Amino acid sequence: MLLVLSSVAVTFRLVQTQQNDAAIINLAGRQRMLLQQMTRLALTDPDNPELRQTIDRFEQTLTTFSEGGEVVDGNGRSLTLSPPSYPSLQAQLSELTIIWPVFANQLTPPINEVRLQTDFETLLFKLDAVVTTYELLAQTKINRLRWVQFIFLVAAFLLLAWGYNVVRRQLIQPLTVLDAVVQAFGSGRLDTSVPQLPHNEMGRLGQTMETMRGEIAAHQQSLEQQVAQRTQELTTAFEFSQEIVRELEPTQLLQAVANHTRELMRGDAAALCALDGDGRSLELVAGSGAGSACLGLRQSTARGLALPVIHEHKTVIAAGGCANCGFLAHFPGASCIAAPLQVGGRALGALCVVRPQHPFDAAEARALTLLANAAAVALENARLVETIKQQTEENAALAERERLAATLHDNLAQNLGAMHLRVDLLAQDIAGGEMVLAQQRLGELQINLQKAYAQVRMALTGLREPSPDGAEFMTAVQTIVADFEATTRLPVLFSVNEKESVQLTAVTQKQALHILREALTNIRRHAKATQVQIKLTEKAETFTLEIVDDGLGFNASQVDSQHHLGLN
Repeated sequence: MLLVLSSVAVTFRLVQTQQNDAAIINLAGRQRMLLQQMTRLALTDPDNPELRQTIDRFEQTLTTFSEGGEVVDGNGRSLTLSPPSYPSLQAQLSELTIIWPVFANQLTPPINEVRLQTDFETLLFKLDAVVTTYELLAQTKINRLRWVQFIFLVAAFLLLAWGYNVVRRQLIQPLTVLDAVVQAFGSGRLDTSVPQLPHNEMGRLGQTMETMRGEIAAHQQSLEQQVAQRTQELTTAFEFSQEIVRELEPTQLLQAVANHTRELMRGDAAALCALDGDGRSLELVAGSGAGSACLGLRQSTARGLALPVIHEHKTVIAAGGCANCGFLAHFPGASCIAAPLQVGGRALGALCVVRPQHPFDAAEARALTLLANAAAVALENARLVETIKQQTEENAALAERERLAATLHDNLAQNLGAMHLRVDLLAQDIAGGEMVLAQQRLGELQINLQKAYAQVRMALTGLREPSPDGAEFMTAVQTIVADFEATTRLPVLFSVNEKESVQLTAVTQKQALHILREALTNIRRHAKATQVQIKLTEKAETFTLEIVDDGLGFNASQVDSQHHLGLN
């Protein structure tokens, strides 16, 4: 380490010196350029202020070279130069100092170009000699640095050889032995002991590894047992969830959960308690083994074993006699374990197992927690299925009610209205002595009564009217229009697009007929119209039924009202 630090320090010092030498050489080179610039300005533009600045800069730098001091290089860095210590360099700088004043006088008018050029070449030659001297001095320092580095390199190789011999005997050979032992450990051969090593750090490491080998072997055996146990727990929980998920009937599902839990936990009794609506008490709703005789027992969730299980969602292991529970009171001195049934952080109840043989451990607590989570999901699914079933039945009943109301409104109500109108007309015919017309009215009433009777039977038995298709649909439309004309004595202008046949599904045809009946009924009852126009068109797979009258119209804001059964 000392050798390395010394090498670094010497190298750093020489590098710094070399950087300073390089800066000095650059300054000397800059003096040459300044000399050329002064000569050019003196010959071409002697009145240029830059000439004076160049002279001052050259003279300042020359003084610093000769006497030492601070100077600024071309990059703006400040350099501190020492007076030259080499006699040859001192002599060259002294000659420059003597020649410079003579050359400086030649730069002021009147200028003798021949003499200026002669002095310029002389001064330039001297400057080149100074630069060459500085370069030789710098090269000498570089050679010195190379020798220092070579000496340090040789010393480093010698130290490396000596160190290798020491490391091989004291470190590599023991490490080779330890590596073989580690490879044996890595391949699972923990019965391989660590050989005896020299009494040094490697020897103590070998002893530590031997101790570690024994501990690892013991821990490996323990971990293998834990992995096997945890695998068994997960397998049991999965099989448990697969078995109980098949049960959708709540009572059977609760009993299946209790039975499977008792068997898997090897308990004498198991109990499943459900949380009531307000969350204040638990009711024992299913039991297995000796616990099946305690159904209906209730337990407050504010005390005893239920408090941490329900409110803190913890799996608790306790003694049966100390749990202050009506179910566990039947098993004094037995060990009990209880886990919460929860879904999404919401408690549904608790699952409890009792056995007197030996206490439950932490692994069994994890297993019961997994079983309880699977049971909670199954119970929640069963409850959702039951809820969906009830909602489906309610929706079916509601849909049947709405269908019956719509059927009675669209069919029976219209027939009864027509019959009421015909009864009024019949009374007028009888009063006027129109017996032939009255006889015709009676025939129409009989037809309407037969239709009403058939419609009531279809509504009560859940049957549907035959849905016309194709040409029968057009016949049904024409029949409805003819009945409307005969009943109201209003002219109906009926038109249909004959270029294309009307191709509608049975459901669409039925809805179109209902719409037509309802619209004509509303016109007859409320519109006070004198003319009706009906138009059927089908274009680009779009069917249009247009019904127009010249009556009073209606308030569009009342269309969404729930107090009618017709169009909406």
